[in-house]
Amino acid sequence: MTVTDTLVQTIQTVSRTFSAAILATVFLSAATLHVVSSGAALAAEGEPVSIADFQSTVDTYLAERGETEMITGVAAYISLGDPGPAIEIYAGETAKQDGVPVSDDTLFQIGSNTKGFTGALMLALEAEGKLNIDQTVGDWLPLYPAWKDVTIRDLLHMTSGIPTYSESLPLSRLWVDDPDRHYTLQELIDYAYPSETVNLPPNDGWFYSNTNYVLAGLIAEKATGKSYKELLEEKLFAPAGLTDTYYEPVAYPPAVTDRMASGYFNNAECGLYEPDCQEAVLAPMIGRDVRLSDVSWAGPAGGIVSSPRQLSRWIRAVFAGKVLPKKQLDEFLSLVSTSTGEPIEKLTPDDPRGFSLGLVKILNPQMGELWFYEGETLGYRMAFLFSPEEDVLVSAATNSQPEGDEDKLVPMMAKLYELALNAKPETAQ
Repeated sequence: MTVTDTLVQTIQTVSRTFSAAILATVFLSAATLHVVSSGAALAAEGEPVSIADFQSTVDTYLAERGETEMITGVAAYISLGDPGPAIEIYAGETAKQDGVPVSDDTLFQIGSNTKGFTGALMLALEAEGKLNIDQTVGDWLPLYPAWKDVTIRDLLHMTSGIPTYSESLPLSRLWVDDPDRHYTLQELIDYAYPSETVNLPPNDGWFYSNTNYVLAGLIAEKATGKSYKELLEEKLFAPAGLTDTYYEPVAYPPAVTDRMASGYFNNAECGLYEPDCQEAVLAPMIGRDVRLSDVSWAGPAGGIVSSPRQLSRWIRAVFAGKVLPKKQLDEFLSLVSTSTGEPIEKLTPDDPRGFSLGLVKILNPQMGELWFYEGETLGYRMAFLFSPEEDVLVSAATNSQPEGDEDKLVPMMAKLYELALNAKPETAQ
């Protein structure tokens, strides 16, 4: 098994866990870099890694997977250091009909990568003394007494046991029938909160629930008197230098949607809370372009719009300490096991996946530890892979939601990551 194969296997295990609930522009000092390790059969040992190798990897993915995954375009960003060098790769067009080539101007929904922003926001507010992440839902949101003992830390670590609103059947039916409907944060929470009409099963240990992060966003608003949008822009976007990243609590304006790729729903799988279904509630949506649909249903759990370049900038800013003081950054990166939900100091071969307060960390047998996330909405996917030790970050986006086993975006990114390791300027021959 090659290095890339083992990395893909590790990442796909994480991706399946989430989805069960999920022309090149070059900024390099030289057009050709050199291989210093063998790796998979992406380039022969000792041969140069060129920009064409990166482009070919993305082009091949689009050509082989375009029809199956219902994608028309891909954007990828390969960061070989901070502030650079970096490579940007684009393939395909923004839509099935009347699209334009995907470019550095193209935007995508980033899905659950938004959770990293929400987690960082809560810690930024803690650093300012506005809240403490060991305070509870009951301290801030007494209207949810059933969850009164759940801490903010529990919410962010996904250890609260709270069901996920985004798998609620009434909400799914509204996505089908009323795609322009707007939702408040309280309305989203109500789809999961136990009542006479809501009886979703609670969970033990680690459980991926979007409700956690909507609750966190609501607490942030309560603690500051400001909207989640204002807080993102002030506390996170500005210090991270994100000038082309957006969040709206309502439908996005044309200034944003006109730049977005179309996003196609192509997932016939039954949802988490429809175990005996013959046809998924969302099946009538297959083939729908959701670009103009209201995305308020995702909120602080998944509602940001951005690009792979900007996501790369965000992750690097967080790890460089530009967003959080050291104490809060250490808290942000603290892990619980996705197997047990218990805190862990480090990953091991027996427990190789951890969840921080908004990011995922994985241990690959041959490549070591990597930070990772794949975010997904009804029509978009965006993901990143980052090794602080190697100082290599790969991010990419495409424009569909396929069935979980058909999602091959991250395996393509694993190939880009290995190329990037071989192409690092400081190790070039």
